[in-house]
Amino acid sequence: MRLVEVMRRLTDDERREIVTFVDDVAAVIGRRPLSDHLWLDLLAGDTDGLLATRVADTTGTLAYGQISATNESAALEVVLRPGLDDGTRIRDDVVETAVDAFRATGGSTLTWWVDGPDDSAAQLAATVGLEPARTLLEMRRPLPNDDHATVDTRPFRVGADEAAWLDVNNRAFAEHAEQGGWSAETLALRLADPSFDPTGFRLHERDGRLAAFCWTKLHTDVDPVVGEIYIIAVDPDLHGLGLGKQLTLAGLDSIAARGVTVANLYVDAANSVAVGMYEQLGFTVHRTRQAFTGTFDD
Repeated sequence: MRLVEVMRRLTDDERREIVTFVDDVAAVIGRRPLSDHLWLDLLAGDTDGLLATRVADTTGTLAYGQISATNESAALEVVLRPGLDDGTRIRDDVVETAVDAFRATGGSTLTWWVDGPDDSAAQLAATVGLEPARTLLEMRRPLPNDDHATVDTRPFRVGADEAAWLDVNNRAFAEHAEQGGWSAETLALRLADPSFDPTGFRLHERDGRLAAFCWTKLHTDVDPVVGEIYIIAVDPDLHGLGLGKQLTLAGLDSIAARGVTVANLYVDAANSVAVGMYEQLGFTVHRTRQAFTGTFDD
């Protein structure tokens, strides 16, 4: 017998069980199957806007779906136990249940992120009122890199750089569903993550102001360790100076300096300028993620 349940708040026991489930799946597939935003919400357990769906039987959790609030919308991701004979049907149950629960709470815009989308995902998305939207590319390259940054950067200073960083980030990503609209609390949550390393958060200043940044992070829970160009942006007032490429190189230098031999990043497939720049820097597509989005008015 299988139980499908929806949870708007996670008890400590529920949170620990699901965290263990996600970690176990990560150990099998070689990467954490939840994006950083949803993962941090899961670790917090009682974050506003979190909506969890779980399918379990006598052997434990079979699938977990999580909706987390983003910038003026919400994101859904699903984690499946590897090797399930009827994994697609279980995934469908989770998505349908999660979307129904989201609509029942009065939620408006929802995006379901799917790794390596196939026809069954597209059919399910259409059934629940979601349409294809963004395509996200995970790109990777080996390290070290032959090219290096030629601009000066320094580490992020916790307690001093937050306001300037939020200003640049929120203007650079004003129209971005996940990265835009960060608050001081959003940033503080990520700076408090045990994996945060200020030496890998590189800032470039011009004329006494923050001009560009590259925030990197190491994924030590996979083998080999992967160093991610996590967030990179240039102040919109300073576009056209080549700072995007220079800060990418600074991030790669930072990752390689910590002994990591693989770098990755995520980029919108529609951003042909950025994709072209990353290809010139030796990145190739490793994985594709598809977003299916819908807006519910009822």
